[in-house]
Amino acid sequence: MKQRIMNNVGLLVALSIFLTFTAASVVMYEKYNSYMQQDVKNEAKYIRYAIENIGEEYLTEETGNLTTSRITLTRPDGTVLYDSEKYPDSMENHKSRPEFESAREKGSGAVVRFSETLSEQTFYYAVKLDSGNILRVAKTTDSVFHTMLSSFTLMGVLLLAILTVGFFLMERQTKKLIEPINQLDLEHPLEHVEYEELRPLLKRVDQQNKQIAQQVQELRQAETVRREFSANVSHELKTPLMSISGYAELMKNEMVRPQDVPEFAGRIYDEASRLTSLVQDIIEISKLDEKSGEMPFETVDLYEVVQDISQNLTLPAKKRKVTVLTEGKSAEIYGVRHILYEMLYNLVDNAIKYNREGGYVRVRLEKEGEHVIFSVEDNGIGIPREEQERIFERFYRVDKSHSRKTGGTGLGLAIVKHGAVLHHAEILLNSEPEKGTKIQIRF
Repeated sequence: MKQRIMNNVGLLVALSIFLTFTAASVVMYEKYNSYMQQDVKNEAKYIRYAIENIGEEYLTEETGNLTTSRITLTRPDGTVLYDSEKYPDSMENHKSRPEFESAREKGSGAVVRFSETLSEQTFYYAVKLDSGNILRVAKTTDSVFHTMLSSFTLMGVLLLAILTVGFFLMERQTKKLIEPINQLDLEHPLEHVEYEELRPLLKRVDQQNKQIAQQVQELRQAETVRREFSANVSHELKTPLMSISGYAELMKNEMVRPQDVPEFAGRIYDEASRLTSLVQDIIEISKLDEKSGEMPFETVDLYEVVQDISQNLTLPAKKRKVTVLTEGKSAEIYGVRHILYEMLYNLVDNAIKYNREGGYVRVRLEKEGEHVIFSVEDNGIGIPREEQERIFERFYRVDKSHSRKTGGTGLGLAIVKHGAVLHHAEILLNSEPEKGTKIQIRF
């Protein structure tokens, strides 16, 4: 960046000097031409005045020596009568010269002629006298371009000196300019903004830093969740398998009394059922993690889903002496039917499992504008406030001993959370220990 700034500024300085010199040369050329033309014109008028008053005898050798101009007098037919630099007899006829023709016809004429070999230019001005003769005054000088060319060496030295000083100053100024940029704290770019012009860029850097930090945090959290999930899955699968293996081994080795075989078979069946439920929940939550675009979305009447769930949980509710109350009417949303069923089933099932004898579970479905609100309320054991933020984590249990007794997999509420994300729904939780819990899903 530093080198680029210096190159650009150096080019700009050199171009500026060149353009300035060119412009000055053009202006000087025009002014010089104008001055020389006016000078010979004035001198011609002066000599004409002298001739008109004194006569042509005014034109002598001494007159020619008094001026640097060349004076020529001719007849109307172009014959030279007098010349301040040559003998008239040795000179050719001037009849065809443009300035003489113009003076003879119009009274005066001006011409500038260049000599490329001598790099000179001559300014001519001719005027017609009262006698009909033609007076011409000429001045020869070096051409303006020749003068400028002769100054190119000086200009080159001057340009080199200016560029040297300019590059030195640019080096210092560029270093001073870039130093605050090099000292920017890219971790906190908006803390010390030296140049307001950089603020939009630094804002973008700051936003990207925040996005990167958030992404890193999310990746770390995802990695932590993955590790915990793997460890929990291993543990949760190992426990029922060890139980099944232990009971089966006892029965195989005939270490169980015949009358106890049904009890052991029942335990094996319960553990196998728990294992099956766990595997199904793991598969379900894995599908939700993938957010597959092949999910069968359709129009679903949540009231029908709630009715099915209430019927399926009637027996477990009776066993626990819990009353399930259902309120609401038809309410349709666009979603995945089996995911919605799993979500609502898990919430109602938990409300029954974590209740007390004689308790109730109130399931309500209502519309609120364009939204559908599903809520489950119970007067069960409740959830401690410090645990409420974690209950939707995979395999997290508030009361692990109670969860073991109820046969939960620890994935039910995680499925609820991921299902809500899939359906762009919002989950609201309100719970107090020993008073009950209310969970709402706002579709």
